[in-house]
Amino acid sequence: MTPKRLVLLVEGEGDVEAAPVLLRRLLNEYGAFDAVFPDPDPFRVGEYSKISRHEFADWRRYLRAAAKRRDLGGCLLLLDGDSRAKAEGQPFCAMRAARRLADEARKAGAGRLFSVAIVFACMEYESWLIAGVQSLAGKQFADGSNQIADQIKAVPPHPESDPRDAKGWLGGVMKTPYKPTRDQAELTRLVDLEVIRRQEMRSFRRIESAVQGLVRAVRCGEHGVTPASA
Repeated sequence: MTPKRLVLLVEGEGDVEAAPVLLRRLLNEYGAFDAVFPDPDPFRVGEYSKISRHEFADWRRYLRAAAKRRDLGGCLLLLDGDSRAKAEGQPFCAMRAARRLADEARKAGAGRLFSVAIVFACMEYESWLIAGVQSLAGKQFADGSNQIADQIKAVPPHPESDPRDAKGWLGGVMKTPYKPTRDQAELTRLVDLEVIRRQEMRSFRRIESAVQGLVRAVRCGEHGVTPASA
């Protein structure tokens, strides 16, 4: 089969570089490159409060733009779960927000023309890196620099909920202040995914199942949207 394109839509500037690294690593583990390949140019869409404005008009616009890319198989939206925006008029809930985004995606052709999966990292993308931080101790970046302390003593036991400022926490174990545009992709390249998995993070399980679902949809030739409506 001709591999289909997976397009990423991400929140922050650091995610633009880091999310494709994570996606490639997962696809490589799943042996999925015969079916799909990651598009090299993610869309930076901003946080949930931005793409939910004007009845989700921007969200639908981004999806229609992605649909113009050749051989599109699916889209993966990755946002942080620390939004303060309301979802369905209620305090923010990642699942409720994801379901609404899924419903709006269908209006842009998702489920008919291509697949879509929506994932919220709890509370931030960097929370996943904190979960695997012990595997990063003393690791060298590609440029040969050693940015992470050689020993990390106190690792948060529940990184999905604490610390709330995951970027700040990472900065505390780095030899220079954490900078997403410089460090996020490198840390994603270096972190041991098995260490993250051992933390049993619900949001990390979700991105794994989302990517597997997108691959499965391409293999089966049947488009889908996740999460499903309530």
